[in-house]
Amino acid sequence: MKLGKLSLVAVMALGTSAFAIDNVKVNGEAKVWYQTTENNNDSTKDFFDKDTNSMAEVKLSVGATADLLQNLSAGVKMTALSTLGLENNLVGNVPAATTEMDGDAATEPLKDQSWVEELYLAYTMGKTTAKIGRQALNTPLAFTETWNVVDNTFEAAVLLNNDLPDTTLVAAWVGGHNGTGMITEKAGATVLAAGRGKTVSNSGEFGTFGLDGAYAAGAINKSIPDTTVQAWYYNVDNVADAFWLQADAKVLGMVSLGVQYAGMNPDGTTRDLTAATSQRDTDATAVKAAVDVAGVNLYAAYSSVTDGTLGFANVATGDKSSLYTTLGSIYLDGEIAAAPDTNTWKVGASTKLVPGVALSTSYGVAKTGDNEGTVAVSKGASTNNCEFTAWDVVANTQVGPVGLTAIYTQFEKDVDNTTAGDNLTDSIRIIASLKF
Repeated sequence: MKLGKLSLVAVMALGTSAFAIDNVKVNGEAKVWYQTTENNNDSTKDFFDKDTNSMAEVKLSVGATADLLQNLSAGVKMTALSTLGLENNLVGNVPAATTEMDGDAATEPLKDQSWVEELYLAYTMGKTTAKIGRQALNTPLAFTETWNVVDNTFEAAVLLNNDLPDTTLVAAWVGGHNGTGMITEKAGATVLAAGRGKTVSNSGEFGTFGLDGAYAAGAINKSIPDTTVQAWYYNVDNVADAFWLQADAKVLGMVSLGVQYAGMNPDGTTRDLTAATSQRDTDATAVKAAVDVAGVNLYAAYSSVTDGTLGFANVATGDKSSLYTTLGSIYLDGEIAAAPDTNTWKVGASTKLVPGVALSTSYGVAKTGDNEGTVAVSKGASTNNCEFTAWDVVANTQVGPVGLTAIYTQFEKDVDNTTAGDNLTDSIRIIASLKF
């Protein structure tokens, strides 16, 4: 989440002026998404093999917004997903829409899929906007992820108010979503759903958010020059209460500073989230510093998550996170750095000195403890007593109307007190996107 752009406001309600459109506007995107990996412990699969270590999919989305009445607008977006037969000659897997909402593996993930990604009404009165229906969201603990071939969305009612000076107030009820879910319910039991990176359920199927829906309230203030402060509270019914505090500031026009503090309090009063262990609160603290020097942005970040039951990954997917140490990482993300009993540090750099190309790189290390001898219900891919390291190198450019992204990642997992040796994975990801 790029806080400087207030993407929550932009995506959820688009501000009070964005609905002043003339008649109908149509937009869309065609995207091709490909990734291939190698693992040092699997000699049977190499880069670019037509096997499960290589995946690809093609997306086409078409949307429209329109004024229906004075101050009343509507939006709709349809999304179609297809392999275009790539599994027959290039790959053996797909990156999204492969897991059912109840946690079962999809039986036919290679078939063409389509769904209504967004469908909403928005009404503005003065400085207040209400947006109801299927939509994208971006809050620290529940948000739409855009890194995959398709985006997860929500069924929600959102109220946005700008009456207070330099302040945006947000209130939301989230009833459903089509993310794979960090926590879901299957056969009457609460379970951790889905696997790493799938993010969207099969055919974009929507289901209950959490167990019984969720409430969220937030305030974003920019009264202090070059500073954004935000505070959030969440109640995910029968799952947890949570809060998120964050402040980001620009100093002397070249130094950026940030601090985050969040808490998660499990609330399984009617459903036992942990079954075998007691529920425990979790806290997260993160700091970030960045500086612009001679056309290069350099940054460092650190985060610490205490022992506990639940982590701070995106509740909608269990994958990415808003913690500073997870931003821009392919694997060292919410499933690891935001998991309970994990300390992470990360350094990185980005530049646009190469004409027409945006380059960035980062290196991070995450260390997990034993989480008091328990495995949390939402611990994700993070293994107890383990060290993870990751290099990420990213290049973005534009070739005519097509945006191109190339990513190389080296990800290493080293489990303590084992004889299995290191687990090293190299990945190449290529994305081509045409927006219209």
